[in-house]
Amino acid sequence: MLVQPVNHNILINPSFTVKQRGDVIDHDGNTSYGPDRWRIRGLNDVGGTKVESRTEVDAATGINKLVVKHEGTTSSAAHLIQIIEAVNIQGLYSKEMTFSFGYSDTGGSGIPQVRVLSYNSSATSKELYLAVPTSLGNNRWTCTVTLSTTDGTIPDPNEKGMQVLIWPNEQNNAPSEWSVWETKLEVGSVVTPFIARSHGEELALCHRYYYRFGSGTGFGSAEAGSGANTYLCAYSFRHPVPMRAAPTMTLISGETTYFAGGIGVTIGTPTGDLGNVATSSMKMEGSSLTADGVNRFRLSGFSFTRGMGYAAITNFVNSDAEL
Repeated sequence: MLVQPVNHNILINPSFTVKQRGDVIDHDGNTSYGPDRWRIRGLNDVGGTKVESRTEVDAATGINKLVVKHEGTTSSAAHLIQIIEAVNIQGLYSKEMTFSFGYSDTGGSGIPQVRVLSYNSSATSKELYLAVPTSLGNNRWTCTVTLSTTDGTIPDPNEKGMQVLIWPNEQNNAPSEWSVWETKLEVGSVVTPFIARSHGEELALCHRYYYRFGSGTGFGSAEAGSGANTYLCAYSFRHPVPMRAAPTMTLISGETTYFAGGIGVTIGTPTGDLGNVATSSMKMEGSSLTADGVNRFRLSGFSFTRGMGYAAITNFVNSDAEL
């Protein structure tokens, strides 16, 4: 019995099921992330009054689709992009590679346009493809490129290696709604079936580039008897997986961090054994961050009046090592 081959998919989160930043995203600025690893051109560049991305499961097929909606008068700048880390394409230079995906739109031509770039050791890009891709029928599209760089040099493993980009509506004004699903980048010139990885595998792959720091406990202290004393709370932790590089960590705007005091401790701003402090009044400092291993950072902007205390925290830090 003949078995149809299935090639490995180089893209991460190709069916948009990992959404650590949220399921529905308003892209109010320039280019920002929707589902993990995928960036969407925002309102500042596209125009109109709204750019929103979300995911929907097709009722007939069960396929998870990324849906981008626009309101108002738009430009041709709308696009969807993934940048591929060079380590994931090592050994593939001078070989053919095929990009395929599903696409449909409302209020447009129903035809996408694709751009594929590679990067050399100086991060100089080379255009490998820029055109309307070949139709496979049933709203599926494909293009094939030969992987090479401008001067033959290869980027460091944890730097940019390739980029795939999809414009809706043949790179004309963005339609009112467009959808993309089952994206795949594979070795060879033939499109092979799309097979999704398990959600756990996909989430771990995404954690290499971004995750939100979950609940935990840190410790801070102030000199006994010194009175109200703005102080620090220090945290030590490990990433869920080794990250691409030492991450940038930022407090999530608008969330609240909860604090509880130890024996004989009063916590200021607010006072009492249990309270909350808006993250807008806090800041991170003294970070010691690595791609792997033990990481440390400190929070300030609250006070212990004496003794030793601890703080319990929930989903309050972005850890970002995106390309």
